[in-house]
Amino acid sequence: MQLIAHFEVTDFSAWQTAFNADDEARRDAGLSVLQIWCDADSTTHAFALMSVNDRAKANAWITRSNALHSDDANTVTHASHFFIKTA
Repeated sequence: MQLIAHFEVTDFSAWQTAFNADDEARRDAGLSVLQIWCDADSTTHAFALMSVNDRAKANAWITRSNALHSDDANTVTHASHFFIKTA
């Protein structure tokens, strides 16, 4: 299973620095980053594709990330997360 996350951010570069700093928490949640994208026409949208090892832990990471704006250095204004699987 994978997780696609879309983040509306104040600035992609600042968000990416904060996102990278949260690597240990993602690993503890059973998430492995596969790919990161930025919007080709805007610095205010970021996307991440992650492999999910444990959905319950991944859900807890999402809840924690949404609650603790210090984790993203106050760069995220809105986030959406989608668990996906190959059809």
